Amino acid sequence: MKLAKFWVRETGQATTADGEDFELSVRGWSNESLDAARASAREAIKRIAAVFVSGQRPKSQYTYGDRALAEPILREFTDGGDGPMAIVTRNRYGADVLNTRDLMFVDVDSEAESRATLSKIERVALDNQLAVRVYRTAAGYRVLILNRRFKAGSPESESILAQFGSDPLYVKLCKIQDSFRARLTPKPWRCGLRMLKVGFPFTGPYDEERFQEWKAQYDKKCTPYATCKFLASHGGFDIEPAFKELVELHDQHTKASSSLPLA
Repeated sequence: MKLAKFWVRETGQATTADGEDFELSVRGWSNESLDAARASAREAIKRIAAVFVSGQRPKSQYTYGDRALAEPILREFTDGGDGPMAIVTRNRYGADVLNTRDLMFVDVDSEAESRATLSKIERVALDNQLAVRVYRTAAGYRVLILNRRFKAGSPESESILAQFGSDPLYVKLCKIQDSFRARLTPKPWRCGLRMLKVGFPFTGPYDEERFQEWKAQYDKKCTPYATCKFLASHGGFDIEPAFKELVELHDQHTKASSSLPLA
């Protein structure tokens, strides 16, 4: 999973080929230490400044596929495997997200509730001998595959996602970030709350204070909403033991067993 424990924001100076001076603000990250994250940011400033001096204008500071997702880590789950098996982060608009190494989440877009869509999900699960849990979301369906481990971005996982009719942007993100993702808490605008305006990592105490104020409003606004609703299970296959805790966390945080409106 392309996530990092330590994040900093560093500033530096750059000069264009025309002699124009300006300031750069760059994120740095590391899984080792804050010092390593600072060193990463400073190296990035040097690279970007060199590009400007050459007369070019970089489209972005980093190649997207090589970039760690700029999200703070809220909780980790381990199972003795290669790195964490799951990480809960906060995304750019303030919602909690469950990132998983080999528990596959499938997003299927469908604005209206559709029996055809549900029949297709059941058929794909049975054809591939998969034990699944199916949920309704505000914009479609979510499928959890419980009896097999998948590697995000592998031909096998992309084939399964395609068979279910998963959103192509979600398939691409899984491959780039080397993980599967499921939002645990509602989107703020669906709860009548403005977007989070504070970027991560915070630039100072003022930004952190603004975030905490927003977070208090968000937690209150989210109370009468669920993120998804459990609909059905398919497949009588044994569930991976390591997945049970993650499914319980998912269902608890999304309020999947409630009758609350979806957001």
